Amino acid sequence: MWWLIVTSVVAGAGAGRCARLTAARFVGPVWPGWCEVVCAVGVAATVWADAGRNPVWMLPGALAFWWWCASLAATDLCARRLPNVLTLPGFLVIVAVGVATGAAFAAVIGGLLLAAAYLALYLGAPGAIGAGDVKLALGVGAAAGLAGGEAWVFAAALAPALTAVAGCVVLAVRRSSSPLPHGPAMCAATLAALFAGHLT
Repeated sequence: MWWLIVTSVVAGAGAGRCARLTAARFVGPVWPGWCEVVCAVGVAATVWADAGRNPVWMLPGALAFWWWCASLAATDLCARRLPNVLTLPGFLVIVAVGVATGAAFAAVIGGLLLAAAYLALYLGAPGAIGAGDVKLALGVGAAAGLAGGEAWVFAAALAPALTAVAGCVVLAVRRSSSPLPHGPAMCAATLAALFAGHLT
């Protein structure tokens, strides 16, 4: 078991480096280190929580999903951008995983429902979120849908709560009311929901 965790940390750091380089293609240099640390810890935690359940998909699946989330979070944090080349193919890959695991319906419905909710917010409250958040909702909604209804609800509710808390902290520290990127919270909420689902 320990060899798998160590391998996961090393591989996760590599995925984090790839995520930082991916984000740099869209926004320029990204502060080194944080993508690597986040992915190393996240991948290792995912593999530890999932050990013994899905040995074939465990490590490559964790690497791919953490790379995807870290790439999007870094891009959104640095430039308020969620590129289509990352968001939309991510949704298709997650649906493909659903097809391979017999949960394609859950993935598609999860993605469409969350995207519909974000689209309604995007159209009803211009400026609250961006079009990229709507597209990202397809992917994170599909991923949460694969983990079941409870995980989907948890992820959908946690994302705005995380952004609200971050906004309060920024307002208290910087006295700035400028809107924050929502993509990182969407990714973090989905990862938290998936991790919690593995522990139950």
